[in-house]
This record gives sequence, C-alpha cells and structure tokens, in this order.
Amino acid sequence: MDFLDNYDHQISGVFYFPRSIPTKEAEEINCHILGGCLCLSECKEDTNCSCVKRSGTNYDYENILDTENYIIQDNNIGIPSYECNRNCTCNNVICGNKLVQFGPRKGLVVRACDNQIKGLGLFTLRNLKAGNFVCEYAGEIITENEAKKRFEVYKELKKVNYIFCINETYGTRKQKTFIDPTVYGNIGRYINHSCNPNCKLVVIRENDMLPTLGIFANRDINENTELTYTYGDSNDNHETEEQRKPCYCNSTNCNKFLPFEAGLT
Repeated sequence: MDFLDNYDHQISGVFYFPRSIPTKEAEEINCHILGGCLCLSECKEDTNCSCVKRSGTNYDYENILDTENYIIQDNNIGIPSYECNRNCTCNNVICGNKLVQFGPRKGLVVRACDNQIKGLGLFTLRNLKAGNFVCEYAGEIITENEAKKRFEVYKELKKVNYIFCINETYGTRKQKTFIDPTVYGNIGRYINHSCNPNCKLVVIRENDMLPTLGIFANRDINENTELTYTYGDSNDNHETEEQRKPCYCNSTNCNKFLPFEAGLT
C-alpha cells in the first residue's frame, strides 16, 4: 500500500506537502537510521516483531487490510512509538504495524467554521471511532534556533504562528522538535485548538529518528464535526498581555486564551 494524499490547500501561497520535510540542519541532528524487523507477514508482539516490541503503542484491528479502522493502543507512554519501516522484511506488505505512513484518512474537508472568527477548520464527513487515525501534522522540520528566528519574523509581519513544538521526555532523555507548516504543510495545519479536544497527538517514528506527528481521534466523533486538538498548556507564566491570544473554542472548560510556547520567545 503506497502513501496516498488526495487533499489540497485552500490558501494561496501555501505549498501542499503531504509529509514533513526536514531542513538540512534538522536532518543532521536526527540522522540515526532505524533497523527493521525480520517479519514476513503480520507484525505483532506475539509474533516477536522487534518494531512492535520496542514501541509504546500498537494498532488493534479486526481486518488487517482495513487500515482506516485501525485503533491505536497505548501500551507504554514512557517509551517512543515506532511503525515498521523500509528496512523491515515486511516492507512490501500490510503488516498491521503501518498506518500513519499510508497518509490521511478519507472523508476530511477544509471549510469555514460556524464561528467565523476561527476562520477555516478541518472537518470529518464520516463517523470516527476513538483511536482512529486522522492525518499527519506535516511541515518543515526545523531546529530550535531556526524556530526562534521564524517566530520573530512572523510576529513582526503579524502572521499567524503555526510552528508546533514537540516536547518529548523518555526517562531522563528530553528532546525538542519543531514543525513549521506556514509555507509547506498539509491539511493538518487547519486543525484548530480546543480546550476540550476530540483528537490527540502521537509522535511516531519510522525510518529514522525524525518524528512524525500523528493526529488520532481521542473519542468517538460524529460526521460533520470539526476536528480539534489542544495546542498545549495555556497557563504559562512567561506570557505577557500582548502575547496572549483569545481562544474561541467555546468549550465549557475554555481557558479563554490560546496556549503559548515560551520556548520560542
């Protein structure tokens, strides 16, 4: 099964890139190539698949060929998540441990939100089950130094800041990765923040240590519903009144302001 993404952007000046692309500097930092499993068909822990055994998540399914109905299962949030990759012997088959790399699900649409202040949003035209994959949050993978530079440029130009900071902590190891879909990105850039989101973010790795940011439903979602996730913790003591942006999610537990990434100031 090949990667398939038939969606497109609705805004001129934004180039549609289905998957994240690293800058040269970011690629050099995360250049470690991952080994693959020796499985020839279905990859599961009880078949001794090395990729599944080292992963913090796995996929549950009734029909291995029906990837749109895979359900992600959290096994150990303290370790990274891995899918099988091009170095695996199962490379040319649907093995049960590949999902994000096949591209976004069908039945998504970018359109104006009911609350016109929010602008565009991403909606599902089909019912989703908790744990279903939605799409990748794709953009340029950049270093922290580059992210800080771009943040200042966007602020000066009064442009919306779409830079997403992935903060990972596995034991004593901490790692920051930045994804910027401002110019190069996919439909994931249109997913709005909510203080009571119906989706969650999961960091997946495939061929190397560059992270893929997967978006999954965190509860059952009805058709024609806007998809949302939380941008982070909005209660940051480093915020100033100028930096605080109002939140329009309208959830009952709304924090009134959008989260703020202090690491970019």
